[in-house]
Amino acid sequence: DILPPEKGREVAKELGIPYYETSVFDQFGIKDVFDNAIRAALISRRHLQFWKSHLKKVQKPLLQAPFLPPKAPPPVIKVPECPSAGTSDAACLLDNPLCADVLFVLHDQEHIFAHRIYLATSSSKFYDLFLMECEESPCWGGGAGEEVPCRDFQGRTQSLGSAEEGKEGPQRTPQADPGASSGQDLPESLALQMEASGSEGHALSGWSKGFVSMHREVRVNPISKRVGPVTVVRLDPSMQSGPFRTLLRFLYSGQLDEKEKDLLGLAQMAEVLEMFDLRMMVENIMNKEAFMNQEITKAFHVRKANRIKECLSKGTFSDVTFTLDDGAISAHKPLLICSCEWMAAMFGGSFVESANREVHLPNINKMSMQAVLEYLYTKQLSPNLDLDPLELIALANRFCLTHLVALQFHNANQLAAWCLHHICTNYNSVCSKFRKEIKSKSADNQEYFERHRWPPVWYLKEEDHYQRVKREREKEDLALNKHHSRRKWCFWHSSPAVA
Repeated sequence: DILPPEKGREVAKELGIPYYETSVFDQFGIKDVFDNAIRAALISRRHLQFWKSHLKKVQKPLLQAPFLPPKAPPPVIKVPECPSAGTSDAACLLDNPLCADVLFVLHDQEHIFAHRIYLATSSSKFYDLFLMECEESPCWGGGAGEEVPCRDFQGRTQSLGSAEEGKEGPQRTPQADPGASSGQDLPESLALQMEASGSEGHALSGWSKGFVSMHREVRVNPISKRVGPVTVVRLDPSMQSGPFRTLLRFLYSGQLDEKEKDLLGLAQMAEVLEMFDLRMMVENIMNKEAFMNQEITKAFHVRKANRIKECLSKGTFSDVTFTLDDGAISAHKPLLICSCEWMAAMFGGSFVESANREVHLPNINKMSMQAVLEYLYTKQLSPNLDLDPLELIALANRFCLTHLVALQFHNANQLAAWCLHHICTNYNSVCSKFRKEIKSKSADNQEYFERHRWPPVWYLKEEDHYQRVKREREKEDLALNKHHSRRKWCFWHSSPAVA
C-alpha cells in the first residue's frame, strides 16, 4: 500500500524526527536527506563537545519543499501524410498523353505529344513561346475548342450546309470512338481545315535556335481518339529524340536519372533551350556530385508551384472552365488528372465532360472551388478567413480528397487535445478567468480536468502545509533570536575623575 504524506508525518512526529520524501526515479530529495541527516547528527553532539565553536553554527534540519511534478508533455501533432506531388503521375501522363495540346515534331517524322501547362510552368522558354502563341492567335488562346470524336466530327462537317440555312444538325453526346485510330481516317473537310490552320504558322528560327516553326492543327489524340486542336512545334534537326525525351521528363517531374547515357547531348540541349537548372544537374552528375541536385530539385518545384498559382489565378493556358453557382473558374485538365482520381475519371473516361471545354458543377461556390484547385495544384492549402470550412469539407468529400478532409476535419481532434492540455496545465489561471465556462463543461471534461490538472490537488495541499510550517519555524527562529539578544554581555567604561 502507498503511504500518504499525512501518515508519514504522523509517524515522524511520534519518533521525533524530521520527515522527508525521496525518489530515485525523479531524483528528488536524495541530497536533502543526507544533508539534513548530517545536520541532525552534528547538532546532537553539541552538548558533548560544547567547546567546538563550529558546531554552534550548524543549522537545524531544513524543511523540504514538496515535489512538483513536471507538466504533461503537449500532444503530438500528427499531420496526415500529404499525397505525392504527382511527379510519377506526371511522368506517366507524358507516356500516355491524355488531353495533350502540344505536338513536337522531330526530323519531320517523330511525333511527341505533351501538355502546355507542364512545359510552361517548368521552363521560362516554353512559357514565353506559348504565351506568344496565345497573344498572336487569340482565337485559339487558352486552349479554346472542344475535342470531339472522329466520326462525330465528320457528321458535323457534313452538316455545315444545312447549318448555313439556319438548321442545326442533331446534337450528339461525345464518346470515345475506338474505331478511329489515326489521322488518316479524317474526312476531307477536316484535312482542309488542318491545311488552312497549318498555313498560318510562325517561323521561330530567329526567335530561338532549337525551334523551326509553330502552328495550330487539328489532330487526333492517341489515347482518347478524339479530335482537338494542338500546337505543333517543329524542332531544329540538331535536337535528338533521346535527350529531348529526357528533357521533357525532367520538365514534368523535376528529376534526372543519374544513369542517363547521353549526358553531353542533354547538356547541349539544355543550354540551347535555356534550362540552366537542368544544365547544372548534368554537370553535377558528370562531376560525381549528384547529391547537390536535391537542392536544385527543391528550387525547381518551388518556382513551378509559384508559376502554377499564377496560371490558375489568371487562367493562362487553361483548357477547361468550371461554371459554378456564383461564377466560373478556368483550370487545366492535365494537372487535375494527375492530382485527383475523381477528375481523372471524369476527364479520362467516356463521360461527356471529357470532351467538353465547359463543365457545370452545381452547388459549389467560387471561393471553395478556388481553394480546392489551389490545393490540387500545389498540395498546399492557403489560409483564408472568408472561406467556409464546412463548404470546403463538403467539396473535398465530393472530390474524394481524403487528405484535404483530414486537414480540415479530423485535425479537430488534435485541436481539442491541445485545448484540454492548455486548460489542464493552466488550470488555476483559467478557472479564475472563466469559472462559469469551466463549470458548464460536461462531466467527462470535468473528470479529465481533475485527473490531469497541473499543479495537482495533492501538491497544492502539500504546498499549503509546507508554507504553514515554514511560517511557524520563522516565528520560532525570530523568538529565539530575541531571547538570545537579551543575554548579551554589556561593557562600559567609567568616566575619568574630573580634576
